[in-house]
Amino acid sequence: MKSSTSYILLITAALMWSLGGIFIKLVDLNPMGIAGIRSLGAAVVLLIYIKKPRWYWNRYFLTGVLAYTAMVVLYVLSIRLTTAANAIFLEFTAPIYVVAFSYFLLNEKINRFDMLTMVIIFLGMGLFFMDELTFYGFWGNIMALVAGVCLALVTVLIRKEKESAFEIVFYGNVLTSIICFTFIIEGLSKSTQLDWLIIFGLGIFQLGIPYILYTTALKYVPALDAILVGMLEPILNPIWVYIFIGEAMGEWAFIGGALVIIGTLGRVIIKQKLKVIL
Repeated sequence: MKSSTSYILLITAALMWSLGGIFIKLVDLNPMGIAGIRSLGAAVVLLIYIKKPRWYWNRYFLTGVLAYTAMVVLYVLSIRLTTAANAIFLEFTAPIYVVAFSYFLLNEKINRFDMLTMVIIFLGMGLFFMDELTFYGFWGNIMALVAGVCLALVTVLIRKEKESAFEIVFYGNVLTSIICFTFIIEGLSKSTQLDWLIIFGLGIFQLGIPYILYTTALKYVPALDAILVGMLEPILNPIWVYIFIGEAMGEWAFIGGALVIIGTLGRVIIKQKLKVIL
């Protein structure tokens, strides 16, 4: 697969991930119930794609499955214990940890170009959420940070364990559904069939299919490139909500969002145009 095709897959995955905010705001379900139903939908898609998933008894595979589940659960819990802006911003500090994990597990090193694009993207993220970031919710903030570490670990392990990469995501979603099972049952009596269809559909189109694209692309591009393209998701999510639902954005959000988009897509275009691995 050409690297340009891999980047298209990553951008498509980020676009699909970003649609979650619009539909989640349309349903009235417990966040853990949402996470469980969505992961169930994703697991179904991955099962159809993989056909016969295998279980691997090695430390990287097991760590990847547990990290995926922890990423989802901790992020959902962090949303309850701190502000959404804090949770999103802190989880997407993941590229910092990807740098460290990639160095030790993949022998992928960074350079000045990587550092420059990371600075631009993080500056944009800071501006985007500046009006909403607070010091509120200490434990929620900690959980969001740990969720970011788990996101980084999942990304690096998917790239490292290419043979079992799809199974890591599949079993991660299965385990998430099991952990959230009681919340799913609780939600049965408090929600409509339409709510369930929306969230299950999100599992298919906003989680399952994007992770197939993301996992496929990670076989051909460095982990840092993948996670930085993924930074489009937290920026586009509130933009879609603003466009289609009318929820207001902070005055610095547009400038910050532009920086993230420029930094992310500019990085991809420059690397493709110059045809160099920087």
